[in-house]
Amino acid sequence: MLASLIEKIPVKLSVPVEDMVPLVSYRPPRSGRHSQRYDKRGSRLVVGCIPYRYKKPDEMNSKDEMIEVLVINAQNGKGVLFPKGGWENDESMEEAAVRETMEEAGVVGNIECKLGKWSYESKRKSTVHEGHMFSMLVKQELDLWPEKNTRTRKWVTISRAREECPHLWMREALEELVSRQQMQPRTQEEVDRTTCN
Repeated sequence: MLASLIEKIPVKLSVPVEDMVPLVSYRPPRSGRHSQRYDKRGSRLVVGCIPYRYKKPDEMNSKDEMIEVLVINAQNGKGVLFPKGGWENDESMEEAAVRETMEEAGVVGNIECKLGKWSYESKRKSTVHEGHMFSMLVKQELDLWPEKNTRTRKWVTISRAREECPHLWMREALEELVSRQQMQPRTQEEVDRTTCN
C-alpha cells in the first residue's frame, strides 16, 4: 500500500521505491540506553544475528564452503563483527535481533534459531554483557540503512570470519551456526530456492 502511494508522488525519487519500503516497516533507529534491558546483576542484554546466505552453485568448486556470512566493521576499526545491540523493553528478543541487524548491516531475512547465550566484557572492560545470537537467512540487502555511513558490510567465508573476528563469543556463535548447518544438510534444490540474489 505504501509503495503504491509513493509511486503516485509526481517527483522523481533518487531511491527506488522497493528500497524505501523495508525501512518504513521498522521503527526509527534507537539511541541511548534508557529503555534497554538488564539482568538482575546489572548486565546489559544484547542480541544480534549471524546473517548468512548460500552461495550460488556456479560460484562454488568442490572445496568451497556452501555458505557465506555477513560481517560489519567494528567501530574502533579492530576487526569485524556480527550485528548486535541492546534489547529494548518493548520488543521480543527476536524483534531486537532483526532490528539491530537491519540498522547495522542493512539486511532483512528470516530468523531461524537461537545459537546460544554468552557473557562477555564490555569495551571498557568494566561490565559484563549477556549476548544472545540468532542465525538469519538473508532475503534482501538494502541499499540504504540507518548506519550505512558508519558501517561497512561484506560477505565473507566462514574461514575468513573466524580469522577476522576478534571476539571469542562471536566466533563460538559462528561455530554453532556451522555445526547446525552440518547437522541439517540441504539438498541442492533447497539451496537454489534459498540463495540470496
